[in-house]
Amino acid sequence: MKHYVRNTLLLLFLFLVSLNLKAQEAQKLTFSLKEAQEYALQNNLQRKNAALDVEIAKKKVWETTAQGLPQVNAGVDFQMILNDLPKFSLPDQNGGVTEIEVGEKANATYSITASQLIFSGPYIVGLQASKAYKNMSENALIKTDRDLKANVASAYYTVLLIQETKAILDSSVTNLKQTWKETDAMFKAGLADEVNANQVKVALSLVENSANETSRQLKSAENLLKLSLGIENGANITLTQKLDELVNEFDPNITASSALDANSNIDLRIMDNQIQLSKLQAKLEKSKFLPDLSAYVTYQRLHKEPLMNFTPTAIMGAKLTFPIFSSGMRLSKVSQTRMDLEKSVNNYNLTRQNLEMELIDATAQLTVSWEKYLSQKENKALALKVYDNFKTKYTKGMASQQDIIQANDKYLQAVGSYMSAIVELFSAQIRLDKLTGKL
Repeated sequence: MKHYVRNTLLLLFLFLVSLNLKAQEAQKLTFSLKEAQEYALQNNLQRKNAALDVEIAKKKVWETTAQGLPQVNAGVDFQMILNDLPKFSLPDQNGGVTEIEVGEKANATYSITASQLIFSGPYIVGLQASKAYKNMSENALIKTDRDLKANVASAYYTVLLIQETKAILDSSVTNLKQTWKETDAMFKAGLADEVNANQVKVALSLVENSANETSRQLKSAENLLKLSLGIENGANITLTQKLDELVNEFDPNITASSALDANSNIDLRIMDNQIQLSKLQAKLEKSKFLPDLSAYVTYQRLHKEPLMNFTPTAIMGAKLTFPIFSSGMRLSKVSQTRMDLEKSVNNYNLTRQNLEMELIDATAQLTVSWEKYLSQKENKALALKVYDNFKTKYTKGMASQQDIIQANDKYLQAVGSYMSAIVELFSAQIRLDKLTGKL
């Protein structure tokens, strides 16, 4: 029995371990840049809310449409008459008088009414406005997607940049540790000065501190990327693309037109939506000068039928309403909507002018960033070559520890300038892609 229980517990333990391993594997996610952007479009909470806004707008269109379709309502009306009922006096067969009460003290009326809107200016304009609102929500979703892709790209690049920086700093720490060991051994053998050994140790400590700070920055950058992707902080993510790969995909000959395409720039499309809504608002206020026409059919029945019942059972009717006088209120609203429309057109033109200027500046900035990147890339390669040269000389006794430290410092400075140039290049690319609608 004990053997059976032991085996059962062992199997249960192995089963739980396998489930835990599978759960951990499920939390390990790998992404290329494009895969990360697509994942964010499916899981980012802000994007989910924007998609829900589109669905709400679609339901709003049907809500408005349904107002002009047949409406059927049923009702029950209960009433009790507190005073005496009216009476009719009628002669009877014996020559006397018979009194008959009209109605019932307590009664209920059952009714069902079908109505149909035949013509209403505000309804027609409201239907058009609901569709324009839906278009506005769809464009807002497109803008959310664009901004989300840009944020994911920026966070993705940042993680790769910090990873590359960390790798270089770790390599520098390894090299300086070796130099310090050699210098310390020479000092103990009386072949080197203590000052030289301490200088190498100080330089090593500074680079180690920078490497540790970079590790913390990498963790923060990964968490920011997870937030954009809609992933919990506990999950592990792996980026499959390398920094050099993404830089090599950059086209240095890219050009952009100085004129914006209103169909591809989502900001202009949203501004155009605002103009359409302003036009519809003006049209709505004008439509309030038109009459409204509706028709209805009602069937009703009393719960208790009195001896004398004058209540009609079925009624059909129509209602026509004419707006006559509002002391200038409607005219004032029409004037306001005209001015709002003019403001919307002005805002559109102002936005277009600003975006055109920004496009010219972004194109120029991209060219400058590319040239700066090439320059800093060459400087980084030269600094590394100088550092390697001093390392070789140091091993042959032709260079001092101070030469190694200075060469390493200059190399790390060149690396920092190189990374900054890549940041500027990617930022300029994202900015231009947003303006031209490529995101």
